[in-house]
Amino acid sequence: MLDLMICHCPRTIEPRLAYEMALQENPANAPQTPGTRRKRSVAYFDKFWAPGRTLRISFTNEPEPSLKDAVFNAACQWLPYVNLDFVLVDDDFDSEIKIHTGGSPLVNYSVFGTDALTSAGASMVLGVTPDMDDFERTVIHEFGHALGAEHEHQHPAADIPWDIPKVYAHYAVKGHSKEVVDEAVLSKVVGASIRKTPYDRHSIMHYPVPQELTLGDWEIGVNDRISDKDKAFMRLAYPR
Repeated sequence: MLDLMICHCPRTIEPRLAYEMALQENPANAPQTPGTRRKRSVAYFDKFWAPGRTLRISFTNEPEPSLKDAVFNAACQWLPYVNLDFVLVDDDFDSEIKIHTGGSPLVNYSVFGTDALTSAGASMVLGVTPDMDDFERTVIHEFGHALGAEHEHQHPAADIPWDIPKVYAHYAVKGHSKEVVDEAVLSKVVGASIRKTPYDRHSIMHYPVPQELTLGDWEIGVNDRISDKDKAFMRLAYPR
């Protein structure tokens, strides 16, 4: 079986502040229903950066220049599909994306989009290093979150026939609680404004789904590149 890891993206502990910062950054983040401007629960709103802006990227722990360059180069693979720019800066005081490197290679995560504006410390943690086979894929995945994308396997239309007891057992061995598995693997993303493209089993934001953890003949391998639907999603989120 694939050695599955959970990218447990932290949810803000101050949803009202996250909501206010998201709308201040980009008014289009406001929750909407088709044909109306009616506000819904604060839980359901987009967290996309304002199109056309430059996101400053810094590192909180001064890694080797080669690691910084490798992370930046992988992140920049998103740039052809978003109306944004990235720039590396030395001072993390004013940067929008603050990255902490090092630690366990199994620990990689990012907050969602504009939630980074509410983060006192690092908004992204990367334990992978360029010598690892999954380095580039992991960095691209985490920067997808940093741009506001959710996990694709949690898309409302992703009818994955999980063998739920086996899923819990698999991740329990890796130290993940039932609550974390529910939040990062099994639950569905809800809210009409959050998803703007159909379900994409080839998305870089999709976890692998081993046959051993599903019922019947159903599996998805490792997606290691930005898919066509990923590109379409980002073009909708960040129009030119």
